Amino acid sequence: MLSDSKPQFRFRGVDNTRVEALSDGVFAIATALLVISSSIPETYAELLHFLKDLVPFAMCMALLMLIWYQHYVFFIRYGFKDAKIVAVNTLLLFLILFYIYPLKFLMQLLYDMFGGIFTNNQAVLNHLFTDVIHMEDTPELMIIYGFGAACIFFTLALMYYIAYRRTIVLEMTEVEKFMTRSSMHANLLMGSIPMLSCLFCLILPLQPNVLFTLGGFTYWLYPVIMITFSVRKRKLLSKISS
Repeated sequence: MLSDSKPQFRFRGVDNTRVEALSDGVFAIATALLVISSSIPETYAELLHFLKDLVPFAMCMALLMLIWYQHYVFFIRYGFKDAKIVAVNTLLLFLILFYIYPLKFLMQLLYDMFGGIFTNNQAVLNHLFTDVIHMEDTPELMIIYGFGAACIFFTLALMYYIAYRRTIVLEMTEVEKFMTRSSMHANLLMGSIPMLSCLFCLILPLQPNVLFTLGGFTYWLYPVIMITFSVRKRKLLSKISS
């Protein structure tokens, strides 16, 4: 999906700007928020509980680094510093900071839930859906996460759309134009799946547990859609490059 650092794309923003420095600081703060969301263990039992946060933390970090890498590639490719990009970039940073805690909460919930299911630990499941969250509230959780994730990827798509509108100013080659369009389309696809999950939970007249399951399984569309997109992108890029 992300072939943005290939040599056939001329880098126009190799000099680090204050916009990128601020953005890197915000990504660092988001990472720190993930860490401090878990309390420091003071006993062995608390240490074991802390280690349970490893998988949810890794999942959150993976998504955060995916967004950071796209952000890094965008600015090194185009080197924008104007007010429009700064405004859109500010929106992206706001969304990242605002949704980092809902993301960690959801990942922790899913990890504990699947752990309880696979180990047939009914006590864990009862705790999750009694003390942590009520089952009737789970569709709202999927809506909160789905809307936030969709907005982040749609904002990235908007940044690439702005870049594509400036192909003449940037003197882009046909390959660069194609890669810019591909990055925009990839982010639109990445945002459409959480938005679809969100819409399912909003409009379908189903029981909360069914909506929660359906909203979660919607994300399994990612490997199918993005792998198909990546294969098609490589084929088209090879034709344009030849």
